[in-house]
Amino acid sequence: MRIVYIYRVVRQQLSIPGTGCYTTFGIAALQLLAGHWQKVRFIADVSLNQQLVETLAAACTTCQLDPRQLADVVEDAIV
Repeated sequence: MRIVYIYRVVRQQLSIPGTGCYTTFGIAALQLLAGHWQKVRFIADVSLNQQLVETLAAACTTCQLDPRQLADVVEDAIV
């Protein structure tokens, strides 16, 4: 199988007024375009659980998920 997309976990430091700073994890979809990996989709603040996001990103890469479906997959994973 040819790898067209890879999914990577992105660590984020965010802040909510009145609550403060927190660490969360998002997912970036990268596509090989013109010989370089380029970000084609990003879902921020997926979960505070790094392991959950790493597992989800690995599954998306293994299954070669189309980045247009990423939001639906994330929603299903966290509900």
